Amino acid sequence: MEFMYHSARLPKDQQSLMSINAAANRLYNKLKTLEIQQLDISDYIKRSLGKRLTHLTSSLILYSYILSWSLAKSDLPISESVFLDYGGGSGMLCLLAKELGLGTVIYTDIYDVSCHDARLVAESIGNQADHYVQGDMDNVFGFLRTYNINCNAVASYDVIEHIYDIESFFVKLPLFSDGPLTIVMSSGANPFNPMINRRRMRSQLEVEYKDRKKQRGHKERDCLKSYLNARAEIIHEYSQQLNQELTEGEIEQLARKTRGMMEVDIRKCVDRYVQTGELPPGSTHPTNTCDPYTGNWAEHLIDPYSLARILSGAGFKVDVLSGYYGRPKDIAERLLNRFSNLAIYLFQKQGIRIAPFYTVYGRRDSN
Repeated sequence: MEFMYHSARLPKDQQSLMSINAAANRLYNKLKTLEIQQLDISDYIKRSLGKRLTHLTSSLILYSYILSWSLAKSDLPISESVFLDYGGGSGMLCLLAKELGLGTVIYTDIYDVSCHDARLVAESIGNQADHYVQGDMDNVFGFLRTYNINCNAVASYDVIEHIYDIESFFVKLPLFSDGPLTIVMSSGANPFNPMINRRRMRSQLEVEYKDRKKQRGHKERDCLKSYLNARAEIIHEYSQQLNQELTEGEIEQLARKTRGMMEVDIRKCVDRYVQTGELPPGSTHPTNTCDPYTGNWAEHLIDPYSLARILSGAGFKVDVLSGYYGRPKDIAERLLNRFSNLAIYLFQKQGIRIAPFYTVYGRRDSN
């Protein structure tokens, strides 16, 4: 099947895999002629979706993989399934879910621009989701309660490495349904792959210490100052509100110790320091950092097994799956990817050390 990983661990339902593969093929034909520059959407989504369209086959293989695990072991007909894409970005996973014919498809994203643009992209090819929900997890829960919706599957790609309080997020995931629920959370920030780990740490150091220039396609809600300098400004301004004169050395020390915190938690640390002289313990990871204004992590390197344990404690059967490489046009690269995928498959759990992404997969049959 063209839009499924070869030599990969996949769900055993061949009929479902064939249906997803056929849907991906139809969506490929729709997207390959899509002229995104002609759409009235932001440069941010044009850039984000453009990257996916440049590697369209590999992108659809990835989303077919996520969708196949989202539907694995479900007793519901496809036409009755309720699927939620959390942090949908350009909306490509939802496009595939609608092409497959899932009963209810819900797109969510915290960024209003993404919600607006994903809808326009979907409408342009006739694959719009049933609902577009803008906001964080609590906003999504509010929407589901209002319309009395229980999700059968919740999935995402490259989202969990950006969520500020990821442990709390995983604690809340079971609340998406009162009954059977499948969770599929995939992330390219694989800390077990040495090459990925080094690249992510290098990029984290750059955003931590260097200011950036605004470029076309920039996400407007993201901070362009170095995160260290941004935290120092937050600390300085807040200390002035408290009528406390902190020295430059104290501000710098607090700024370094609050790496990985957003403004509300930084202020709490300043309060504690002013009252007791106690500094926060600081991050135990050498480079993990986040935007102090939004809490958006810079590709948070986190142990997926710690997230799996949270779901397991909530009554889910959980596995951490190793991801696979796509099918590029270059013959030499394609052969290398095929060899790598075979090695990932054969070595099972150890394969995560060379995998391009991981997936936290959880299944709860009842509540």
